[in-house]
Amino acid sequence: KTLNSNAILKLNLFSKLLFIMLLAFTVNSFIYFSFGNIYSSKILNYADFSKQFHSGIYQYRILSGYLIFWIYETLSTLNIDYSIFKFRFLESRSEPQMYLSFYILNTIFLVLSAALLLFITETKNFIATNSEKILLVSVAVFAMAITQFVIVPYDVSSYFLIVLFFYFLLKYLEKNSDFNLIILVVILMISTLNRETSALSISLAATLLYSKYGLRKEMIKPVLILALTFIAVYFGMRFLHESFTTNDGNLLFQNFSEPKNILGFLFWMVFFLFTIIIAKDQHAKRNIILFHVFSIPYVLMCIYTGIMYEIRLYIPIFITSLLISRTDISKIH
Repeated sequence: KTLNSNAILKLNLFSKLLFIMLLAFTVNSFIYFSFGNIYSSKILNYADFSKQFHSGIYQYRILSGYLIFWIYETLSTLNIDYSIFKFRFLESRSEPQMYLSFYILNTIFLVLSAALLLFITETKNFIATNSEKILLVSVAVFAMAITQFVIVPYDVSSYFLIVLFFYFLLKYLEKNSDFNLIILVVILMISTLNRETSALSISLAATLLYSKYGLRKEMIKPVLILALTFIAVYFGMRFLHESFTTNDGNLLFQNFSEPKNILGFLFWMVFFLFTIIIAKDQHAKRNIILFHVFSIPYVLMCIYTGIMYEIRLYIPIFITSLLISRTDISKIH
């Protein structure tokens, strides 16, 4: 009976995993192949993409840059008839090969993110019914997909790395070993080479560690180590490039004056309220709020130098809050 029960559980997990990965693949495919992109149309060719992503703050997001170039070059070796995709571009300079490279990279990481999110919902610390687990992961998948009207190579991969950090942070909370901390440090280093949103992983660690230990050395030491890791990689890349660009200009006035950016603020508020509403209890709600408090440096940088209409900026906070909303720290011993 025990063997049959285990077999049924594995079969159920496999069926859910298969569904959620197919969902991610299907939704992202429709996003890329069924709509004409307006927002990112000017970088959908190799030359313009290279120019933009080798300058300013983009030049430090090296991991995703190498990946997109590798996919583009791999596609160059294949004899693909791009007319079968029936792409329609607003810019005459747009290349089907470049667009397909974005699609492949972001779809792979969306599928991986969806799978990892499902595995987190299956941990003993995640409090939800089977239906709620599938629905929560599905919401995350749709949120990651629809915000890709801004097409970039580093967003979806950064979501995956943040979710991966969450997964191993739960393991660290269960066993505060040096090995588990080293894994978190390595993930954070890779994540920082990909995008600065890796700093949110530190906010997450501070939130969950504080929730478990309070303001004690068990909380302060790992957070300090993670913070120093981020600082070392962040500034190390700037020393190597002999450039210290941290943003691409002040957009504060535009964010509070242009209607589309005010709409972006509304998106942040609505999706924040969503995580608060579905939170399992008051403790989870406090952790979501605490996570947002620890994320204030990131939020301020988004408002100062980001475009709030690019709602992708809130997605890493939203996904993390979604997981926090159902994570029971008291079950971690």
